[in-house]
Amino acid sequence: MTATATLQEPAPATAVEAAGEAPAALPPRDRADWTLRIVAIALSLCLVAVLGRVVQLQVHPGAKLARFIDDRTVKQIEPGVRGDIRDRRGRLLSASRFGYRVFVDPYVFPNPPSEALARLADATGIEVPTLAARIVPKMSANADRAARLADNDPSNDPKNGFSRYVSVTGVLEDWQVAAVKGLKIPGVHLETRAVREAPADELAAQLLGKVGIDHDGLLGVEKMVDKSVRPTDGMMRNVTDALNRPLWVEETGFVAPRRGADVDLSIDLELQNIAQQELENGIGVADAAGGRLVAMDPHTGEVLAMVDIVRDVPGAVEYKWDHPIGQEPAGSRPRYRTIKSDAGRSKDPALARNRCVEDIYEPGSTFKPFMWSTVTALGLAKPNEMFDTENGSWRTPFGRQITDVAARGEQKWTDVLVNSSNIGMTKGTARMSFQQMHDAVRGFGFGSPVKLGLPGESSGRVTALKNWTNYTQSSVAMGYEVAVTPLQMVRAFSVFARQGDQAGTLPPASLLAVPSDRDSLAAKRVLPPDVALLTRRTMCGVTEALERKVLKNESSEFRYDAFGKSGTAQIPLPPRPKGVKMPRGSAGYFVGQYNVSFICGAPVENPRIVVLVVVDDPGPALVRANRYYGAMVAGPVARRFVERALAYMGVPPTTGHGETPVLAAAGE
Repeated sequence: MTATATLQEPAPATAVEAAGEAPAALPPRDRADWTLRIVAIALSLCLVAVLGRVVQLQVHPGAKLARFIDDRTVKQIEPGVRGDIRDRRGRLLSASRFGYRVFVDPYVFPNPPSEALARLADATGIEVPTLAARIVPKMSANADRAARLADNDPSNDPKNGFSRYVSVTGVLEDWQVAAVKGLKIPGVHLETRAVREAPADELAAQLLGKVGIDHDGLLGVEKMVDKSVRPTDGMMRNVTDALNRPLWVEETGFVAPRRGADVDLSIDLELQNIAQQELENGIGVADAAGGRLVAMDPHTGEVLAMVDIVRDVPGAVEYKWDHPIGQEPAGSRPRYRTIKSDAGRSKDPALARNRCVEDIYEPGSTFKPFMWSTVTALGLAKPNEMFDTENGSWRTPFGRQITDVAARGEQKWTDVLVNSSNIGMTKGTARMSFQQMHDAVRGFGFGSPVKLGLPGESSGRVTALKNWTNYTQSSVAMGYEVAVTPLQMVRAFSVFARQGDQAGTLPPASLLAVPSDRDSLAAKRVLPPDVALLTRRTMCGVTEALERKVLKNESSEFRYDAFGKSGTAQIPLPPRPKGVKMPRGSAGYFVGQYNVSFICGAPVENPRIVVLVVVDDPGPALVRANRYYGAMVAGPVARRFVERALAYMGVPPTTGHGETPVLAAAGE
């Protein structure tokens, strides 16, 4: 039997294979789909890798890259405008605008700088040496720092440690701005700065004060009203590219700036001008060291004018404690400086100390109406009561010598005030207890700040009750041993000038304009209304005597009745240095040097204004001629101011100056 092998039969071949050909490729459409899928996957993986790298760079950038990363949004401050300050009639006193000033980037300023400095000097009007002194040292410091830093030192970065900003000008004029823009000097830039301008600076600079570099109030009214007039800055947030160029503003990326509120002061610019003119004239005629004038509306308490002038007196010297005052040979006593030094005044009037609210003085006889009216209100003296005034010289029971300028034997209580009798006032006030007199002085507002709002306001000085003595009682009666500010005096005197139920009350003082429809604020009662009116009418005799004796050539020209009081007081010596004794024989005052004053209100029947004039240290010639008194020096200034002020205010003239109203009020 023959063995045979069984072979597996191969699978049938396709027709193509049977023909001997290779297998067919994918259709073109399918190949494209596969290619796109592969590319998409690859790109996705790349994007994921890039995103991961971005996240890694943002979270952990590394030391070399960290200093180059910057926020791609830039916040730009949009400054607001500080509010205007105006007078009571809307006249502009202080306003803001925006200007430009130049700053230089010393890092990129041309080196050598000579040509660039010369061109910048021509454009700004600043001399080349001045510009060089500001810019060149910074350039040198930058060069030294660059030389010390290694090339691979991370601190070798223009943003780290190099001077990049030097301010070289103040605010420029428009033509200067245009000139600087045309320079195209590397590193020279313009920046916007707020500018505060005072159109009436020559009349109100000292009162207005100053703003600082950030445009915030530093002194005077600018500081007082700073919260009201200060603006709120706005903001613009720009999205920027890698070179910090703005691309767009975010939808919520802008906040508009808000302008500060405008403020109206109680000051009247024209009254300020009249006060300045009359005070300057009075100081010049008297050869005085200075003067102060404050005017107030007695009904509202608004300050209408406030002027303070200091004059450079030729030949005046500082007081030396090793040179006993009053001990000099006859005719050789120097004229001492009596006004406290003020360095700011010589630099800028706006930096001056406001002596109307900051500096105190002893008021002398202008203080007598307050004490006279208090004695009268307490029923301790009657208007017609006769006082023995001792023919002008009297020694008190406690041994103090009191003298009057004019020797008179007897005087009515009203005449004691009109004639300014020291003896009569001392006898009248001696009827009060220490407590009564001390409380009366404090009741008129002395010893406490008026709270006008101006910085540096003084409280004045009143002897404490525990230290009150018979000597104090007699001194205060004559306006000594009490120190006041002009502002305190004008406010206190308004007690006599208020009308109706408000007569005898102390008005709240204000440097801001009071709305005409505002209800009267609660006022502190100091005197009964009838006593305030009696005191007012009694003082008419003082101004009548002023016009008859001092201003006799002008009296017919005065259209308004007035009431007032003069005062003459020695000037206290400056504070004694520690360890130095008072000169032998000295009473603590300059010899032959005085502060003289006059305070008045007008018109008598319906007072619209109260004014105080203080003239500091009338010249030696007036003292030698015995014509340095308050009525002769300060009285004419106050009287002329009142005439001009009331006419400007449109107050109808009054008729007659007779003594009949005075005598009737005094009980005749």
